[in-house]
Amino acid sequence: MVWSLHRLANIVAYALLLCLAACTGAAQQALPSPTPALTNLTLPPGYTAVSIPVTLNRPTQMINAPNGRIWIAQLNGGERDGTGQLLSVALEDGTAELLLSDLFKPTGIALLDGALWIAAGRDILRAPLDENGRPTKPEIVLSQLPFNGRSNGTLTVSPDHTLIYETSGGNDPDSGKLWELDPANPTQPRQLASGLKGAYAHVFDENGRLWITEIGDGAVNGQQPPEEINLVVPGADFGWPGCYGYQEAALNRGGTAALCAQTRAPVVLFSPQSTPTSIAISPWQPDTLLVALWIDKMVMRVSYELEGDNARGTAVPFITGFAAPQHLLVLPDQSLLVSDHADGTLYRITQP
Repeated sequence: MVWSLHRLANIVAYALLLCLAACTGAAQQALPSPTPALTNLTLPPGYTAVSIPVTLNRPTQMINAPNGRIWIAQLNGGERDGTGQLLSVALEDGTAELLLSDLFKPTGIALLDGALWIAAGRDILRAPLDENGRPTKPEIVLSQLPFNGRSNGTLTVSPDHTLIYETSGGNDPDSGKLWELDPANPTQPRQLASGLKGAYAHVFDENGRLWITEIGDGAVNGQQPPEEINLVVPGADFGWPGCYGYQEAALNRGGTAALCAQTRAPVVLFSPQSTPTSIAISPWQPDTLLVALWIDKMVMRVSYELEGDNARGTAVPFITGFAAPQHLLVLPDQSLLVSDHADGTLYRITQP
């Protein structure tokens, strides 16, 4: 098979992303704090974007944290260097405090049950918070999780105060699955769904529905599979590796029409290798999701309609002009924070 330079560049970028860069220490880190600046992003009429004056180094996941600050995990170097960090950032002036260092591939963070949880390479870590609300030295809760050689993505807290994580698709029987971890019994996670090559990001809406991204990989029937947004119900099988797209059979992976008819259909498809790394509930429109496409350099808006226990959506470009949009976070004031993995920029999107 002859590969184009463009396709090779996309594959290399995808591998670099999902094989991302856990874990001690606390120190102050002084960063520049000029006035937030307008950006060169292209937005719909009525929306405004400013860049927060903080310089990040390959940021991954962001979360709302105590005292109105934002906690951001970042690789801070090469993906296998073990130099990852956790920063506490003030959005008003961009000042940052270093909370944890020497993390290995910190792709996911979440606050749950008085602790910070970290997805670090193939491990899930737990760092209890001290009396000042700062994370202490992380300890391993789960180790050597199945993965695809790259990353197990982000972490999400459920309305029931459990932790949602994935084991991305590889050769292990427990790979390609979505899991729910109870912090009271963290070594016995419960399987939520299967048939997922890379359920990198997740979000719950106000009705408790769980939406996930799906990053495909590897040729099926001689072509790259599309990327997906899925609506999870307990026990769902989304078809990987034998099925892809709208319940299509991957003939080169043993898929059949009969097998794929029993799998759960996606809500919407994106172009192959567009790489959806984050998903958020739109703070501005009902029944709307926002999705960061890393390789396609944009945030998409997905409007959906429920169909029984599933949904069908339509995706259109929403914000363009990024280098590599990584993570989306809705802030308490209903603005949207977007991090750019490639250039280390942090954007705040508002609709006056």
